[in-house]
Amino acid sequence: MAAEWIFLGLMAALIAAFFGMKIVKKRTENKELEVQKRAIMNEFVLPFLPEVMSFYHLEVVGKDPFSVVDSEKLIHVICSLSRQKTYRRFDRNGALIHLHELGASAKEDQQQLLKFLFWYLDYSNGILEAVPEETNFLIREAMLLEKQFAVWCICHEELRMDAPDSVLELIHYSSYFAGVLKEMETGVFREMMADDELRNERRGNFVRIIFQDFENNAQGLVGLEAIEQFHEHFKKQYTQRNKKLIRF
Repeated sequence: MAAEWIFLGLMAALIAAFFGMKIVKKRTENKELEVQKRAIMNEFVLPFLPEVMSFYHLEVVGKDPFSVVDSEKLIHVICSLSRQKTYRRFDRNGALIHLHELGASAKEDQQQLLKFLFWYLDYSNGILEAVPEETNFLIREAMLLEKQFAVWCICHEELRMDAPDSVLELIHYSSYFAGVLKEMETGVFREMMADDELRNERRGNFVRIIFQDFENNAQGLVGLEAIEQFHEHFKKQYTQRNKKLIRF
């Protein structure tokens, strides 16, 4: 009987030691992840986030962000840093893959640049959420701006033949359709930005939702050519025959 109690005591001690080691290992791993996330925050997010956000802030004060921001330099630095292996560990939605694919074309094409900056924000927001105690003031604005970049990109893609300059007006007056964005999950925008076929299928109705809210909240403003151009585009492109194609 005594031997049995000794055996049980040894087993309990071994089990306790085993789980104790597991806990210590888990804490060490969590600490390493925390250090890595903070390093990415300091190297990849905080240095470039203000310039990415300036695409909205510059247009609000009447400056063309596509002319003012040195996007070629921004793209080069972001692409170079994003190739670090440690960054992949925190890439929840394949944002880094999209950044690498878009790096070259984003330097030459406005729409590709908007896509590139969307995916940069998608990755950055994951890091911001992981280190919230230092970045609470940024999270809300960065999350909304990610959606805004998707809207600017998708609307530009839809209207570029009929209203190629509408994107600047959309940026300038983004606050007038910000409400409808808050009602949509970020995943909706991410799915559309990642899948060309899905985006083509949903794009017409998506743009209509944005412009309806834009027009409703911008009533009384003068000179909103983008709204007029949208109506002309919609009448020309979506007849009774093909309106069923713009499901969302």
